[in-house]
Amino acid sequence: MEQTIAGSGSATRDLRIDFFRGLALYMIIFDHVPGDPLGRFTYLHLGFSDAAEIFVFLSGVSCGIVYSRVLLRQGINELLKRVSWRALQIYIYYLIASLVTILVIAVSRDIVAIPENHQFFIALREEPLAAMKSAILLISPPDLPGILVLYLELTLFAVPVFLLIITRSKAAALLISGGLWMLAQFHPDLLPRLADHSYFNPLAWQFIFCIGMFVGTWYQSDISLTPLRTWPWVLMACTVVGTALLYRIASKHLGLSVLVLPDATLVQMKENLSALRLFHFLSVAFLVAVFVRPTSPILHWPGASAIIKSGRCSLQVFCIGAVLSVLLNLFIAIEAPPIWERLILDCFAVILIASVATALIRPRLEQPRIAAYSAGRSSMIITSLSESRVLKEPGRPVPLK
Repeated sequence: MEQTIAGSGSATRDLRIDFFRGLALYMIIFDHVPGDPLGRFTYLHLGFSDAAEIFVFLSGVSCGIVYSRVLLRQGINELLKRVSWRALQIYIYYLIASLVTILVIAVSRDIVAIPENHQFFIALREEPLAAMKSAILLISPPDLPGILVLYLELTLFAVPVFLLIITRSKAAALLISGGLWMLAQFHPDLLPRLADHSYFNPLAWQFIFCIGMFVGTWYQSDISLTPLRTWPWVLMACTVVGTALLYRIASKHLGLSVLVLPDATLVQMKENLSALRLFHFLSVAFLVAVFVRPTSPILHWPGASAIIKSGRCSLQVFCIGAVLSVLLNLFIAIEAPPIWERLILDCFAVILIASVATALIRPRLEQPRIAAYSAGRSSMIITSLSESRVLKEPGRPVPLK
């Protein structure tokens, strides 16, 4: 997630990637708690797409930045090695989150009675040991950590294949990815699913991930977005976003129930990344890219630093958030707390995640400082020793400083 500044030879981190990915991770927590007070203000209520698109797209952007650089500088073997190692990390974190989730649900189920109307995110489809085996084999993961199965597939297959194609032709890479997405719209069950009840069709969701990777490769080139920052494009994006927002208001808040889509249709739209969801998200992402620059003041508002750190630790934060979502669902189902107590719980969850992210990021920040300090000290020592030898050698002039 480093952005090379043209003409300077230096690199700075594009904080927008981490900021919006961090926001998406927090929104995922609240969106998966029915009736959550903070969930009323998430991106989900702006139109047809939700935080899942943000997370997958920005993951693609990060992979495009990092792995295109690896392929360019170190070749295909190093790329495959890095991708394999990242996939192993994803699987380990997925497994930890899944096993903890299963244990939490199993233990709570044996202690208290959970009402039947709160079974969606806090139910087990199998007995605990069988559920653990299914999670280990990627057959039937718990609902909330399940998105990591998609992320694992995209990392193992989409990253190397897309990058190898894009080195020959950027247009061909996007056309192939878009063609697979189109195929998924007409034949959603064309390929077998790794997880039996996954809410994400990999054949469809690879497109938004690959679009993100394509954007990430721009960091390695001289391509400019300036031609797209014109009023016709901005007006078109605003029209899409505005229409989706009006639909949302009319269907949910103005009592126009005839506009409300059935739940089964909404699930299918998300599973196969329908055109409505895709175009809505891309329009929002385009407007954000136009109006939120890398130097935007929003990236330095109070609390922004914690959000950015959470985005940098996206894998760890997502797993913690998945477990917290289960705990919040259990507590609400059992205790039915008032809204002020739920707000306190939400604030506690945010503070906990921000604290963990800060603790994880600090060692990463300190290590380069220590390395730079050590390098500087070594350079000073070598220089001092060299000058000492010069002073001791007869007939050699002392260098002027």
